[in-house]
Amino acid sequence: PTSSESFAMASLLVANLCRRTATTRSATCCYAARRRFLLQNHVQQRRNFGPAICNLAHSKKLEKIISTQQIQQRRQQNRWLSSVLQESDSDSDDNEGNNTANNSDNSQYASHPCFPRLRSLRNVGVFAHVDAGKTTVTERMLALSGIVRNAGSVDDGDTVTDYLPAERERGITIQSAAVGFGWVLPTRNKEDTASERSVEINLIDTPGHVDFSVEVNRSVTVLDGAVLVVDAVAGVQAQTETVWRAIRNTDKAKSSSSNAETSGSTTSTSSAHGSHQHEPLPAMMYINKMDRDGADFRHAMQTVIKKLKGSNPVPVQLPLYRVENDGQNHGSSGTNDSTASLGTDIVAGTLDQSPPHGEFIGLIDIVHMRALIYPPGAEYLSIEDAIPTVVHLSSLEDKDCQPLKAALDARRDLITSLADVDETMEDLYLHAMECEDDENDCPILSNISTSQIQSSLRRMTLSKSIMPTMCGAALRGIGVEPVLDGVAEFLPCPLDRLPPQLSLCADSNHSRQQKQKQQQEEQTQSAVTLGHPLHPSTLAYVFKVVHMKGRGGSGDGRVAFARVYSGTLKARDTVRVISPSGLAMNEDGGKNKKQKHPTERVGGMLELSGGQFDNLPEGKCMSGDVCALVGLKGVVTGDTLLLTSASTDALPGDQTNGKKKKSKSGKNNDDHWKQYMEGVHLAGLTSPKPVLTLRIEANSSSEQSRLSVALALLAVEDPSLVVKETPTNTLISGLGELHMEIVLDRLRREFGLEVRTGKPAVAYRETVLFDGDEGVETDGFVEYDRTVGGVQLQGAVRLRLSPLSTSESSCIPPEDPLVTLSPETRAFFNMDPLASSDEIEHKYPPALKALLSGARGSLKRGRLGPYPLANLTCHILEVDSEMTTSPDTMPGAMRAAAANAITTLLETLKNDGRLVVLEPKMTVEVSVPTGRVGDVLSDLTTRRGTVDDVATGDDNTHAKSMVHAEVPLIEILGYANSLRSLTGGEGAFSAEYKGHAQQ
Repeated sequence: PTSSESFAMASLLVANLCRRTATTRSATCCYAARRRFLLQNHVQQRRNFGPAICNLAHSKKLEKIISTQQIQQRRQQNRWLSSVLQESDSDSDDNEGNNTANNSDNSQYASHPCFPRLRSLRNVGVFAHVDAGKTTVTERMLALSGIVRNAGSVDDGDTVTDYLPAERERGITIQSAAVGFGWVLPTRNKEDTASERSVEINLIDTPGHVDFSVEVNRSVTVLDGAVLVVDAVAGVQAQTETVWRAIRNTDKAKSSSSNAETSGSTTSTSSAHGSHQHEPLPAMMYINKMDRDGADFRHAMQTVIKKLKGSNPVPVQLPLYRVENDGQNHGSSGTNDSTASLGTDIVAGTLDQSPPHGEFIGLIDIVHMRALIYPPGAEYLSIEDAIPTVVHLSSLEDKDCQPLKAALDARRDLITSLADVDETMEDLYLHAMECEDDENDCPILSNISTSQIQSSLRRMTLSKSIMPTMCGAALRGIGVEPVLDGVAEFLPCPLDRLPPQLSLCADSNHSRQQKQKQQQEEQTQSAVTLGHPLHPSTLAYVFKVVHMKGRGGSGDGRVAFARVYSGTLKARDTVRVISPSGLAMNEDGGKNKKQKHPTERVGGMLELSGGQFDNLPEGKCMSGDVCALVGLKGVVTGDTLLLTSASTDALPGDQTNGKKKKSKSGKNNDDHWKQYMEGVHLAGLTSPKPVLTLRIEANSSSEQSRLSVALALLAVEDPSLVVKETPTNTLISGLGELHMEIVLDRLRREFGLEVRTGKPAVAYRETVLFDGDEGVETDGFVEYDRTVGGVQLQGAVRLRLSPLSTSESSCIPPEDPLVTLSPETRAFFNMDPLASSDEIEHKYPPALKALLSGARGSLKRGRLGPYPLANLTCHILEVDSEMTTSPDTMPGAMRAAAANAITTLLETLKNDGRLVVLEPKMTVEVSVPTGRVGDVLSDLTTRRGTVDDVATGDDNTHAKSMVHAEVPLIEILGYANSLRSLTGGEGAFSAEYKGHAQQ
């Protein structure tokens, strides 16, 4: 049958189904069946056959099957549908001026005095692959908001956020930089005021190079939303996938990568804190560099769909081009008249065709159905002169022009995409298809308003079901204003986010049962938990530390960047500093045991303005905001800041008949929160493990002490930098060759230290080749019986080595070995069989600690080289010793026996050829001219590389080809110089660490 006949048959089945089920089922079940059947048939056919299906909605065949009376009858049968339609009708085009940027479902907090400020606050980060143009986007945003007069240029080295000398010389972002500014949305009607349509944006520009991924990881922990920048020519690149995993937190959350993982409902702010360690970020995408040769909006979208799992990009804009058309007018070029018409030489790009050959001049806003045409040479004009011409497509006289048709088709696709994930839009879609309009109008476009589309876009963006996608060319100033509008309209405010996950300190007086009881009380008493922006108690998180001479207020000039989650932090406040790394030190009985949580005073606050730090006039930072603190001498990245006294202010709605609520234990909330805050902290930052090590030494012995101090400061700023000092040499380890170069450059520039360096060494590991999941055991007990210094040490250990985890991939990141104890071993030391690992470490005799210490120490050095072992579990099966009555010598005997047993087993495995070396492998992406692909492939082969894919560029669409390969890290050290020689300076590459694989 034809498409029209299939559609008529499907509609007839729907009508019959509704009539049959109406007599036997409730109206809700009837509507649900109708909705499922209609979506499975009609929506799929509409996608296959395009706009023709929409015209069928007005055909006489369909009118005979679905009459107006039947539609009214179905509406009466389902009260829920009627209420949805009534709410949608009230939000019609007459009310399109409502503040879409602030229409979050936070009405329960509307009476709070901080609600208006929090509702208009956005904490957003810009993420991208290196050289995708994120810093240029940031600079254009600052110019549009009035922070700077003219946008800075990466090539000229005068940008606001790239302020380090090394950043300006290399033209890349090395450190994340924060800057705050305001943005006013365009008013929709006369009732709107500037305050209702304005937002305050805290923007963080993050690095795009893999060597500085720690900056990305610690930025996402304090952000509420993300703007992902993608190159229109290259599409999704290696680091784009890395930052996307950080945005959606898929590495830690291990969540499903399908689009359905978050669809169907909006994230609720009333959920208890602790549901997510770092909640995934809602994101929007900006496809940049649309003005370059080879830019393809369709190709970029396809790479996003293919490589960024769970992204579900939904385009809300189409690119506009001016093509060569002799003898035709140029439309609205050079005017700002909103009623001007589009010339015939202006063509819109679509997602089903290759881009036209022409100049990129602007874009079409699908949501508001308008065209934005930018003046020629906008990058050289002032902000006032670079205002785009706005042409409302509804006012065009030529209803058959190509841009209008493309916009209508894209708007239908947008509504359909929203209906797939949003139940409210799904109901509006079905209702629109049942309406009777003129035969020349599409019911979807005529019955679904702009405000309804905006509301659906915001709901689904917040629920991470979609990613609104825009396009432009930031260097030319095209399309950046709509991105700022999208940040305000689609991305969340602090009230739309879950409070951060909190943990009780291990030395707290609360037991495990009390902790669970407290969490249950928090969930039942109030949605405003500790960490919620409206909670009165101060909770802040330090996500970055830098050192600036003369500004820090302390001896080393330390400045701490912090996000205040709840309460208010003021200058001169005394705060309690809780460090996750310090908790373990205190549990070991360290020197800081008496002062487990040191207190410090905030000396002052600085405004966020890239590299320019001015004093904050008010001297306070309120909930949901980001600030820079001075005077805190001992804070490091990942620390939690609490006031020395918990707030006892009651929240609105937390009182009953004028009396404070009491918990089930009978204590007031004041005592409850005070005890809770004495032992609460946020999760610290986990840094990637280093893959490259460099030996350095000072030129003279007098400079060695200065070098130690300088490296200690750099290690505080950069958690991914590992410094190891010995009496003979100093080793620094990092994430790559560029990372090491930047460290040496900072030592020279900031500290005046010229150091000598050795040859770089990569981080090798050793592991055992297991036969499936089966482990290898020692041949019975391994006896150790020696006399050392006149003291006899005797012990015997039987153990087994097994794989730590089962992975089908041969290249995975290495994990440190895990040492476990069998029930027999626990019984030998009279241990509780259910004792946790923390109790084993800190509550049992020294002999047990020595046994674990000996096993772990022996696993740190393999038999093939001085490389630690990885990806295995050491299970101590049995222990025996004749020295149980000698408590002084028992620990030494256990340590030596465990180490001897592991060494003996590893030597046996080495002789059998089952001990192998693992080396770091890098995923390399090489952009090379098509004529030089063969030379590059040959060079990668000589470097022991494995070529995965070669995307040969077409002269009409892509200027270069892309080579994807896996190469050992040791082989690509210094590869940039070799690539320039092979390609005549036209090649470029990026490398991302993938894991360790057998050498």
